[in-house]
Amino acid sequence: MRPVSDRRGYLAIDLGPSRLAAGVLSGDGDVVLRDRVATPPRNVWPALTQLVRRVIAANPSDVVPVVAGVTCPGPIDRGTGAMKPVGLPMWHDFPLRRELGATTGLPVFVDTAGRGLAWAELWRGASSELPEDERFLATLALGDDVDGALVAGGRLLDGLTHNLGQFGHLIVEPDGAPCPCGAFGCLTAYAGVRAIEAATGRELRRTPAAHVDNVGIMVGRACATIAAMFDVGEIVVGGAVAEVLGAPFFDALAREFEQRSRLGHLGDMRVRGVASGQVGPLIAAAAVARASHDVTLAETSAPDEPSGGAPADVSVD
Repeated sequence: MRPVSDRRGYLAIDLGPSRLAAGVLSGDGDVVLRDRVATPPRNVWPALTQLVRRVIAANPSDVVPVVAGVTCPGPIDRGTGAMKPVGLPMWHDFPLRRELGATTGLPVFVDTAGRGLAWAELWRGASSELPEDERFLATLALGDDVDGALVAGGRLLDGLTHNLGQFGHLIVEPDGAPCPCGAFGCLTAYAGVRAIEAATGRELRRTPAAHVDNVGIMVGRACATIAAMFDVGEIVVGGAVAEVLGAPFFDALAREFEQRSRLGHLGDMRVRGVASGQVGPLIAAAAVARASHDVTLAETSAPDEPSGGAPADVSVD
């Protein structure tokens, strides 16, 4: 029989406007089982509860989730664990962490998709092979909408409201397409699944070549801005848009980035996709659980430290 410590795993939940996904992952981040449903236009939370209960009931007994991680559209209220996603008012202020805790009986940690991608990259991606003090990167998660995160010296930075990394609202086309946030020309209005499908009238996998190029151009502009602002060594691009649009998208991105990024000290900076099979939405959600749970355990094991919640910047080996 395997030791109990080797059987501990994660319950991972990824929420999006188009679909809800849940799964169980091993302590090493391998997906044991997964399930998903289309996001209903109404009664989202009963559908999510049913999905989570179904996954728990189907879980093989040799992997026991001890903590749950959730990735979802941002911004989020880290204090209450509630979402406040732009353009989805019906999701605002639902006590997500509390309700999922009651449903699962587990500690629940909630974070944005872009930050989840960063945690996953530090855990299982190519960045995990670098020494901690050399991990300077940004992430772009191109899902239904666009999200991101910033890592400096191996530490995922939080910001004042713990929502640093809303790169989907970088302006890439002044006076351009309307964004759900109310502004015009945001990256989300060009590089999110919902925006692409609305602009083309087609499913993402059938995006015309010319439009693929345009998406790459807009993401390339955003990457050039991120590189200049934050002096990172790489920008990691993941999500359904990058995965489905593939090489033509990355080619257009690279051309635009080369044209827009001219600072000499950024000559070695690269933009790349995530490693296939190593980083995905459920792995990102499990990475949120892993990182947040480890920080919580560290805090509770240090009673002499002042109690003020999670530190502003945290790192997990």
